[in-house]
Amino acid sequence: MRIFALLALLCALTSCASISVDDARESVRQNKPSLIYVMNFTTAQADIEVDRTGDDLADFKRNLQLMLRTGLIKEIGDKLVPAVAETQLGNHREPNAWLVRGEFVTVKQGSRLLRSAIGFGAGGTKLETRVQVFDAQNPGAPFLTFSTTGGSNAEPGAILALTTDPLQLAIGGVSGAAHGLSEDTARTAREITAELSDYMYARGWISPGQRLTPKHERDLDTW
Repeated sequence: MRIFALLALLCALTSCASISVDDARESVRQNKPSLIYVMNFTTAQADIEVDRTGDDLADFKRNLQLMLRTGLIKEIGDKLVPAVAETQLGNHREPNAWLVRGEFVTVKQGSRLLRSAIGFGAGGTKLETRVQVFDAQNPGAPFLTFSTTGGSNAEPGAILALTTDPLQLAIGGVSGAAHGLSEDTARTAREITAELSDYMYARGWISPGQRLTPKHERDLDTW
């Protein structure tokens, strides 16, 4: 146990597990939304490296999409404004609403055995997305775009820790996706929500107490 504690301390000093936001571009919107629709992020062009093929790979992709959409709906709904899956209402959309959609860019599972047993950099994952936010009534061009990037590079393994994170527990029940990627997906949902929060705060729509501050890639250089 002393060896594991020392390993944990050394890795905590040299690396961290995190998702960050980068390359944000925005244009002015006039109204705070009363509702946010969330679409599945596409996996069509993603660089996916996992231990699945055929039908298992197709199931993995569907579950990854569902995990991120579920996490976004929970995070946005709990911390900003009501959020629902875009498919729930078909073509009928609220007049003062936003639409969030995007794509998975990189999905790398790493080594589940090393990550689950040891962690702290062993078998690290990688998850990157691009995000677009639209006026739901005029989805031709996004008014906000940004990327997220990161991975589970210093997660404690099963030998050392157990999660009590409510969002990870909420979306971790979706079967078919690697454990480390489910944690990355939860963090990605938080960072996307934080970027939306920052956009709203900059326009005076929410108070300082409601503001969520996204991590930017440049900030992680100081970790």
